[in-house]
Amino acid sequence: MKKRQIIIVIAVGIVLASYGLSEYLGTLKEEPEIRKPPQAKKYVTTTPVKYNDLKTDVITYGRVENAQVLDLISEVSGRMTRGNVKLKAGESFNKGQLIYKVDDEEASLNLKSQKSNFLRDLAGILPDLKIDFSENYDRWQQYFDGLSINKSFPDLPETKTSKEKTFLATKGIYSSYYSIKSAEVRLSKHKYFAPFSGSIMEVAMQSGSYVNPGTRIGKILRSGIYEMKAAVETRDIPWIQVGSEVEIYSKESQQYWKGEVTRISDYVNQNTQSVDVFVSIFPNGQKIYDGQFFQAAIPARTVKNGMIMPRNAIYNGNEVFVLKDTLLKKKRINVIRLSEEDAIFNGLDSGEELVIEPLLGAYNNMKAFKREQEDINLETGESKDVQLSADQASTN
Repeated sequence: MKKRQIIIVIAVGIVLASYGLSEYLGTLKEEPEIRKPPQAKKYVTTTPVKYNDLKTDVITYGRVENAQVLDLISEVSGRMTRGNVKLKAGESFNKGQLIYKVDDEEASLNLKSQKSNFLRDLAGILPDLKIDFSENYDRWQQYFDGLSINKSFPDLPETKTSKEKTFLATKGIYSSYYSIKSAEVRLSKHKYFAPFSGSIMEVAMQSGSYVNPGTRIGKILRSGIYEMKAAVETRDIPWIQVGSEVEIYSKESQQYWKGEVTRISDYVNQNTQSVDVFVSIFPNGQKIYDGQFFQAAIPARTVKNGMIMPRNAIYNGNEVFVLKDTLLKKKRINVIRLSEEDAIFNGLDSGEELVIEPLLGAYNNMKAFKREQEDINLETGESKDVQLSADQASTN
């Protein structure tokens, strides 16, 4: 039993001695030097603040529309036939050419019947006019002699007295005359002459069809007069003025035109949620097609004492960073106008170093350096390339 206790004591002593030796040797070993990771420097792109008078543009897009498009609607009934132009879409015509006509034989005969009755009634009162209104008889006789049922009736002679006027009214002269003039107007509607030079855009009724008043025959458009309907955001509308000269460009055909703002809608288009601006296009000999998609640069009002900067460098609507010495300073600006990518502002002091790039995690009084200092050792003033060459030479 005593022998076992002696072995246990010896074992414990060995363990304690090993632990003490390890602790002693540990104190002799030097602790490794803890190196802090190098702190990354923040570099930013800046530009000095400088104000100028800026001429700005509103860039927009839109489709070309013909400035004058007319629907052909029949005002009379009858068999419709083409005139001097084929009733086919795309067919061109000149001003004054007969586009279509509606059979007018019945209307023409009825008009001649009315004119004959008028001649009879007027011939019947000429003797009374000679006796009772001799001072004006010669004028009525000359008028009667000049009438023809195959020609349009001229205006009636003026009466000289109210008694003469009453006499003509009671004889139905005025009623018959204006019925004839109405019939003449209606007869003229049987033929439709082109009010301008252009082309047929659409045909709804073919030659030989029977039409009634209100029947749609087709659609024509005027050539050479086009306008562009451009969608402009409401924020840009106050910058646009009617009468401004516009530059128009087609990316498809690589062609340019000049134009002019003719009118601006006073309501928001529900389809585009923008305001329609209409620009007339000046012809320059280059072909324009209805429905083409164009780009337009509309001159906006000149900004006095402003500067342009990237829009994504603005925070919280009107805050920017400026670099003062080596610290970022947050300042507020006066935003004058915003576009998709840029902003026009003022409110900073001239000469301040404005940060013109978006910064993630930046804060006020954060340490930073100009981008152009990124390749320079700020402690020695030498470029990194020069310092690297010196290190390599010493190693060799």
